Amino acid sequence: MTVTAFIDGQYGTTGLQIQSRLEAHPDVELLSIPEAQKKDPQLRETYLNRADVVFLCLPDEASRAAVALISNPATVIIDASSAFRVDPAWVYGVPELAGLRPKIQTSNRIANPGCYPTGMTLLTAPLVAAGLLPRAYPLTVQAITGYSGGGKAMIADYQGFDRGQAETAAARLKNLDLNHKHLPEMQHIVGLDFAPVFVPTVGNFEQGMLVSIGLHEAALSGSAEQVYVALAEAYQAEPFITLFPLNDQSQLEDGFLAPTHCNGTNRIELFVFSADQRIYLVARLDNLGKGASGAAVQNMNCRFGLLETTGLLV
Repeated sequence: MTVTAFIDGQYGTTGLQIQSRLEAHPDVELLSIPEAQKKDPQLRETYLNRADVVFLCLPDEASRAAVALISNPATVIIDASSAFRVDPAWVYGVPELAGLRPKIQTSNRIANPGCYPTGMTLLTAPLVAAGLLPRAYPLTVQAITGYSGGGKAMIADYQGFDRGQAETAAARLKNLDLNHKHLPEMQHIVGLDFAPVFVPTVGNFEQGMLVSIGLHEAALSGSAEQVYVALAEAYQAEPFITLFPLNDQSQLEDGFLAPTHCNGTNRIELFVFSADQRIYLVARLDNLGKGASGAAVQNMNCRFGLLETTGLLV
């Protein structure tokens, strides 16, 4: 089958990444408003209602406004903003999480996940479901990401830095008001009693991400080995998820775990390290791939009955 697709917000970071994937997709016809007519609101509304699938790559309020313009009940919307991620009328777009793939396959309203929550939810949801991680556990989530996650303005800032500015911006904490916009989905999707403490770090590299969570066995209902088995059982058949062996050191380079090794792919790599009843979970992914645009294309594939890996690098 051929799926017609329209990207609203195609010139932003996420939109451009989705466009590049769809242009190479064998089952997609990409609809695009001619450059001379891109500001025509009536033509935009026509395209929003003509396509089989619409990707919204817009700020939250603009996404809500775009959804209001779509009157065609057959149009599938995949929204990349955070506007609908905890809305019960929308399906959260992580097919690998238990129970979500069948819902994605039949829904016309799919909320693409945030990049940080993609790693966080995949690391923790199976543990909560297995009864290993209490819902009341006081989670702290750490993450470091490339600057592309901040969009065009942040990309321009980092790429324009002189040497002194680049050194100053080598790694900087962000969102120290402790109110990151991804907190609601982290709490809601995993089913936690409390939102985690989450302050991300932006590094002076363009693309790539590590999301990590520390746990204490004394506060869990199981061991590091049981944690590992729960993740292994949850994702054993998932083509985009690689779970490395417990305490595996093969991906370390002189003792360091780099954030960039999944760049350009839709792969997410999971790690479990443990020592002295302490556990450290890590997810490595491309913040623009499985963390954004790749996930959107995977959700499209899932919704239209296509092989989920079509058009995506594993």
